[in-house]
Amino acid sequence: MSRRVQTKNHPATTSELWDLKWVREPQQDRSAVTRNKLMDAAEQLLTAESAGGVTIAKVTRLAGSSNGSFYHYFQDKNALLYAMVERRAIEVTETVAQGLDPEKWRDVPLIDILEGYIRFSIKSGKRSPGLLVAQRALAREDPNVAQRLHKTHKKTHQVLMVILKPKLDQIGHPQPKLALQFMLETLRVMINRRLGGPGQDTAAFLPKQSEETFIRELREMSAAYLQIQN
Repeated sequence: MSRRVQTKNHPATTSELWDLKWVREPQQDRSAVTRNKLMDAAEQLLTAESAGGVTIAKVTRLAGSSNGSFYHYFQDKNALLYAMVERRAIEVTETVAQGLDPEKWRDVPLIDILEGYIRFSIKSGKRSPGLLVAQRALAREDPNVAQRLHKTHKKTHQVLMVILKPKLDQIGHPQPKLALQFMLETLRVMINRRLGGPGQDTAAFLPKQSEETFIRELREMSAAYLQIQN
């Protein structure tokens, strides 16, 4: 027979716990600074327009650089986009790895950690929505990009499972580990759909609602499926 498990409240809020410090790629020398400025400029442009509207001239102008400098670091615009995907993958992995110290999360209820994961994923996606859309498009065309994104997602969940596994007894579902893995994947899909992006008809899949309502609904859905008293 299934059981519902009630968890105690943690003194720190979920928002505070998941306000992870974003880890940027180290800039050890002048060359790295210039390269990152070009990628930063491209990210800013991608937020304002589609990848097709981003040109090398626009990137170098915004970065305060030159075409010669651009081609010193990148073969073409596609090479720039690939470098941006890789940089973001590294930053996400490092941010999660440094922020999810198991000791910090030892007394935090499982359902609060899931809510925090939702909040972090949304915040992370909103850092550069244009890049998010561009890397999805690249992934559809290039299996190497798809594999890199999958690797980043897998690494994030591996780190997350380290702090969640000791809390499996809080889950009332008859197969707690399997149910938790299923729930994490479901949350990922729902969050990606929420973040959407230019040209994606998210309204056809999700009702219009505030971000806080969306987070609350995902938390309640998770608690119901895992059979945790929310």
